[in-house]
Amino acid sequence: MAIYYAKEKNDREVLYNAAAKWKKECLLNDGSLIWDGEAIWTDNNMNRFRHIFIENPDVSGDNFDSKLKKQLENETDDVYKLAIEFMYIYFLFPYSRSISFKTKIKKLEMIAAWKGIEMDSSLLIFEGLRGGLGATGTFYNTNKYLEISFLFLLVEELKKLPQETRNNILSNRIELKKLADRKRKELGKRVQMQHIALHLLLPEEFERIASWGHKGQITKTYADLVNNDSIVDMDEKLFIIRERLQEEYGSEIDFYETSEIHNKWRTKITKNEPSLTVKEPEDGSLIPTPDDYSLSVDFDVIPTQESLIFEKPAILLDQVMTALRNGKHIIFTGPPGTGKSKLASMICKIYNVEPVMVTASSNWSTFETIGGYRPDKESHLYFKEGIFLESVRDKETKHPKNNWLIIDEINRADIDKAFGPLFSVLAGDEVTLPFQSENGKSILLKPQGDLESVETDEHIYTVPKDWRIIATMNTLDKASLYEMSYAFMRRFAFIPVGIPKNITSELVEQYLNVWKMPTYPNVDILTDIWKLINDYRKIGPAIIQDIAKHTQENDDFTSAIILYVLPQFEGILTTQIQEFISRVSKETDAIIVQDYLEDFLQNFFDAGTF
Repeated sequence: MAIYYAKEKNDREVLYNAAAKWKKECLLNDGSLIWDGEAIWTDNNMNRFRHIFIENPDVSGDNFDSKLKKQLENETDDVYKLAIEFMYIYFLFPYSRSISFKTKIKKLEMIAAWKGIEMDSSLLIFEGLRGGLGATGTFYNTNKYLEISFLFLLVEELKKLPQETRNNILSNRIELKKLADRKRKELGKRVQMQHIALHLLLPEEFERIASWGHKGQITKTYADLVNNDSIVDMDEKLFIIRERLQEEYGSEIDFYETSEIHNKWRTKITKNEPSLTVKEPEDGSLIPTPDDYSLSVDFDVIPTQESLIFEKPAILLDQVMTALRNGKHIIFTGPPGTGKSKLASMICKIYNVEPVMVTASSNWSTFETIGGYRPDKESHLYFKEGIFLESVRDKETKHPKNNWLIIDEINRADIDKAFGPLFSVLAGDEVTLPFQSENGKSILLKPQGDLESVETDEHIYTVPKDWRIIATMNTLDKASLYEMSYAFMRRFAFIPVGIPKNITSELVEQYLNVWKMPTYPNVDILTDIWKLINDYRKIGPAIIQDIAKHTQENDDFTSAIILYVLPQFEGILTTQIQEFISRVSKETDAIIVQDYLEDFLQNFFDAGTF
């Protein structure tokens, strides 16, 4: 039994009574929900509503109310009343904190006023709108056209059937769900009204849950209670899960209001993750040999403790290891979001060295990297170390140290200007800087080379032979930012960190497990969006993780695309971005508010009018 009265019992009883009246008077007959004794849900009125609303959608930039007002112009009172009652059903489910009771009544009165129709909002039927059954949110409010379109298509199909057949369907959860699924596929979008209508029509058999995401999380969390792999329908799984839980609890339960159950499915479940490990080298050297690391995994894609997944990780690590052993520094290249910076940090952990992370800048000079004179409080000049020198010598003890330097987006700097004397040191030469230390001697940069012991003096900076730079470079930036000289590049190994070549739902599931989101409900949509994005710009899984986190609870892919995807499209033709917006709306199962995306496109990219 899915119906639940524990909270706001009186409001919910009135609401369910209103839903039962709609079912009896309007769906099984041609009567009215509000205007008793009138015939409102007739074939003629339904046909007129289909013509003005379904077959002739208003694609202007106006809001829903303005569009509906234009669509209803010149229609009969009965068609206006049908529109009001459709809107009544639309408003029946949302909590008052999602859409206030006052707003619901005001919207219905507004439609009535367009035609001068008398509507007594003091009638008991309107009390059904007061409390609500669940949260719907902005997503539901901004997609009234699709939500009501689904409701119309469902009702229209029922009304075409003989009354006895209608009654059988409205009494049978399996047949009603089949009908709802067919209408949803006809609409082409995943609307919350599907879940809302099912619950209103059969509240004892369908959950009072409007969110696709929440249903998905619950069925994943309690998957062990469904002991039949042949059952794939989410609502059928929920029906079985409810029965099992009620047996366990010995009473009626609610997935929101039974705290133990709610806390379990809303809590992110963590799983044991395989990780990259490195054994301590036996010879005491910093860089391990090929036998000094192991991969404790049994599949091709390796998750790490940094929430990263890489294809062909053994090859990737072998490239890193070989480059470091051969004295090379590293630049990880690849699209945004592939985990290059986190990978750099992870490599430092593998080799048990402390990293210093900085982000390159176009205004870098040798002052920021090597160092230069600065005045103290008494206006005396002293030598201030740059980030490179700070990473190879302790400021207090003057003893050498070995903090590897991670430089994010290295190609944003003018390399020759910023790195200067470091080139020679990396090549094995000593360099005397045009600065003096506190002991009055010129500052000397020198490589450790084959020295076993290292001088510790105020003016000497010794670069350990095992000191490394690990840098990152976004491939989409490489043509627009500073070019690197050959002298610089030959000291580095460029290692690609790309996106997976074959993006599948199974792969996305692996990522979600690593991100500790095993109950994420929109795997197929997330997969389709990632593949579609890559038709225009290659992006890595980190950005997909941001989208997943944003849509874990509210299915709001529109906002997720605005926040995390469209800014990555800088440099792409606005016509291509417009094409992407159109495709993501038409070719994925997510409901996308195109107007919001197009407004962002115009404002962010200064795209003008299309």
